[in-house]
Amino acid sequence: MGVKTQELIEVVESLIALLDEDGEMHWKAWMINTHDLLLASDYSGIEHLLRAYGGMGSFNDLILGQGFENGAVHWKSGHEKLNERLDALRSKAWELADWIKRNHETE
Repeated sequence: MGVKTQELIEVVESLIALLDEDGEMHWKAWMINTHDLLLASDYSGIEHLLRAYGGMGSFNDLILGQGFENGAVHWKSGHEKLNERLDALRSKAWELADWIKRNHETE
């Protein structure tokens, strides 16, 4: 397993923890699947992660820190910081996966 792949695994682990903290189940499950594939040195984990990006309803569109109360959307305390962290991790994961794909890091 290459250095970039190991770094990507760590970023995905951070994403899983962040998504869990906010109760986001769909993308958490997606990232757990990605994580498991990467840990098994299965290159399809790179493709799986990259498929999460782009298009309507994609991982790019996710906003954390929203709740519902009395039928109305409200923002949870700290939602700005939560989304800043999500954006940083989401960008880093894309950059690493794209680099691995372009450079065929398989070791």
